[in-house]
Amino acid sequence: MPGGSTPTTTRYEAETAPAVCTGTIDSNYAGYSGTGFCNGNSAVGADARFTVNAATAGTATLRLRFANGVSAARPASLIVNGSTVRTPSFEGTGAWSTWGTKTMTVALNSGSNTIRLSPTTSAGLPNLDYVDVTTP
Repeated sequence: MPGGSTPTTTRYEAETAPAVCTGTIDSNYAGYSGTGFCNGNSAVGADARFTVNAATAGTATLRLRFANGVSAARPASLIVNGSTVRTPSFEGTGAWSTWGTKTMTVALNSGSNTIRLSPTTSAGLPNLDYVDVTTP
């Protein structure tokens, strides 16, 4: 990009620190990246957290890879640095081994940021594989 910065994409695996999964790290369904995925507890408030870094403050693109093997969508609060910024719905993907991607934009601070997904129903979160974060 002439005169601008080149966007940087960093992958944060759900099973690797500094990510935190309120549930178990599983590897029983094919197609995941890394060594496993976050299988969150089926409860309101059970969450998955990612600590991500941004060189500068600004708008970032999140690409969350997930699987939802049931037909009912699993909504969650997307909480960035303590503030709920939206409530994405993770639709059924047809099988627990079929992975989809949900893309959203959020504002990040320069330095460390906490991105948290917290289910809004007792069904819990979908299985979460990773989040790719693209910053300017």
